[in-house]
Amino acid sequence: GPRLSNFCPPPPSSVCCQGAPCSGMADDDAPLSALARAPSRKFDDDTPLASLAAKRDSGASKKVTPKAAAKTVASPKQPGAKAAGKPKAKAGPGSAAKRKRDSSSSSGSSSYSTSSSSSDDAPLRKKGSRSMKSKSLKKKQSQDDDGGGAVRKKERDAKEELVAQVLCRWWYLDSYMKNEWPPQDEEFYQARLTERKLRKVSVEEWEWLPEVDGDGFHKVYELSQFRGVYRNSAGELIDLRPKETCPCYNNFMQKDRPTLCKMLIQAYENQLQDLQNCRYSSDKLRTEIKVAITKTRNMFNQQSQLK
Repeated sequence: GPRLSNFCPPPPSSVCCQGAPCSGMADDDAPLSALARAPSRKFDDDTPLASLAAKRDSGASKKVTPKAAAKTVASPKQPGAKAAGKPKAKAGPGSAAKRKRDSSSSSGSSSYSTSSSSSDDAPLRKKGSRSMKSKSLKKKQSQDDDGGGAVRKKERDAKEELVAQVLCRWWYLDSYMKNEWPPQDEEFYQARLTERKLRKVSVEEWEWLPEVDGDGFHKVYELSQFRGVYRNSAGELIDLRPKETCPCYNNFMQKDRPTLCKMLIQAYENQLQDLQNCRYSSDKLRTEIKVAITKTRNMFNQQSQLK
């Protein structure tokens, strides 16, 4: 008999937008491959624009970008919206104590870092100040130690310069060449020891002799490197050399300039004479001494005219 499927109305899903049965629909004998194909829509010039706009709006509403979805889900500022995820647990006493410990530990670490940084900086400042102090001290020492001894050479006047030159060669003066200083006569020192109630003993017998003998004389021993200088049991230094004839700065400064010039010329001449016994070449020193003698003589003449 005839198949009724050709006369039955098509199902609602196969109706076109204009209400006409789709031509793409087949009967029960249609192969499955034909059914799997998507029906091709064909729009002609008579299709209403409203239907095309509705189709485009429905397609755009279905397409949601990931960013928009993330914003829609994660935006908690919308009124009436609830935050997604687990509900926030109520803060108990344990959590408060934990926050307190965390804050104290953070403050402690910050204070430790601050103190450590300050302690690290402190030695640097101390070292810098110490280095500056040592530099200033070295500079001061270099200014003082300019070869002038007790009196700096740059601050000497003419008389002090004469005294300094005489002290450099005082043993060439006639008075000290005739009368050696310090005196080498033992009787000279023995008389001075007796005046001070001292007795001289040797170092070898120092430990075996009493501090004070029957006459009340204390023991002393003489320094072998300095004639006329002694030391007692208390370690005190006793100088018995004649101080009035000592070739020192204080004694020479008491003399006037013409006398100092005579003394210096005399010392230069005796030094030149002594250089003849030198077995080494001393031509340069001889020339320097001769120039110094001429200079000193000119100074002596000027001082004599001033008188």
